[in-house]
Amino acid sequence: MKLLITLLISTLTLFIYVKRSYKYATIPDTVEPPIDYESDKYKENEVWFSGIGRC
Repeated sequence: MKLLITLLISTLTLFIYVKRSYKYATIPDTVEPPIDYESDKYKENEVWFSGIGRC
């Protein structure tokens, strides 16, 4: 009986540990859209994109 309780607690602890590690290891699925070089916004701010805006 003692062994059964020990195995149950160990299994439960391992399950919780694995579940939490998956929570911290996930990668968000957000991807930034590429710069649209044909748009008017880019053409108006071309100086900024060509190097002045980089710090």
